[in-house]
Amino acid sequence: MSQYKLIIFDFDGTLAVTHKAIIYCFTKTFESFNIAAPDADTIRATIGINLPNTFKMLHPGIEESAIPEWIETYRSFYRTEGEKQLDLFPGTKQVLRLASKSGLSLGVLSNKHVSFVNLFMKKLRIHSFFDLILGDDGQIIQKPNPSVFNSIIKPLFPELDNSQVLMVGDTAVDLLFAKNAGIDVCWAAYGYGDRAECLALEPTFAIDNISELAAMVQN
Repeated sequence: MSQYKLIIFDFDGTLAVTHKAIIYCFTKTFESFNIAAPDADTIRATIGINLPNTFKMLHPGIEESAIPEWIETYRSFYRTEGEKQLDLFPGTKQVLRLASKSGLSLGVLSNKHVSFVNLFMKKLRIHSFFDLILGDDGQIIQKPNPSVFNSIIKPLFPELDNSQVLMVGDTAVDLLFAKNAGIDVCWAAYGYGDRAECLALEPTFAIDNISELAAMVQN
């Protein structure tokens, strides 16, 4: 039986292959403002960071007052075109089904807007596996700050000790969130995180394929 009773997943790069959609929508956003877009590798390296900070990184000269318009433009492209480019990592649904059958509670915590997370999870047909879905709603403090764990997640599962909670994520943001919250973390090395940066954070586990979680949710 697994020592973990609650597994919290990141979305981008952990459950879903989203880099094509993200790169495409950032590129289209820059083009819509008649500014040359960064190259694909530069955009990919920002996956997992919230949108305001991502735009500051990708476009250092952006005015603070312009960021909301850029975000809405990006989200508009994501709604209409980006979602067509999403897919699950192979084995994702099987692992989620196994974890659910094993009696584990499952959650998602993403820095993506919560409406998108819900929409995409329904389209990918994994929404029903999850007891908790959290994302940017304009109110929660995003990863790697642990406040959402202490103020929302823990009160929903008061019977669980921190040692029974596992975070699964692919970037340093996820690993830092788990460390700040005082829970174990499994690094999804197949995702979008920088290998050296993530290994330096000494995750509890590392997996090269989401299917490797199958043994963890059972034993």
